[in-house]
Amino acid sequence: MAIKRFIYLTYLEAVEHNCDLMRFYGESRIGIFDKTLIESALARPKHAALYESADVIRQAATLCFGLIKNHPWLGGNKRTATHLTQIFLELNGFVLNFGLIEIIELSLNVESDVWQTDEIENWLRSRVERI
Repeated sequence: MAIKRFIYLTYLEAVEHNCDLMRFYGESRIGIFDKTLIESALARPKHAALYESADVIRQAATLCFGLIKNHPWLGGNKRTATHLTQIFLELNGFVLNFGLIEIIELSLNVESDVWQTDEIENWLRSRVERI
């Protein structure tokens, strides 16, 4: 039986993306609030793959949820979470198609505890295409 290998974001890659994104938006609050919260969120997709046999979309949903809920950055937590989710999907051969209002709604629904991982997964499935 072949085992699917996934590409995961590293801690340093996540930090670099956060810094680049915050600079792009002209934010003054750039940096790490808690390293362990970043590492925890980055581990979620690996755990989902190992313990749930999760596909890449489910893994992306767990990543997005963990990053939004953990608030590991000094600023731009939701923007960074959705950006890193998009990068994770691209690294694994998928493109995420969405409008600005849609991604804002996703972020706010997760932030306010309206959506959990299952809802993020459903949202992603309707907007993801294989590259």
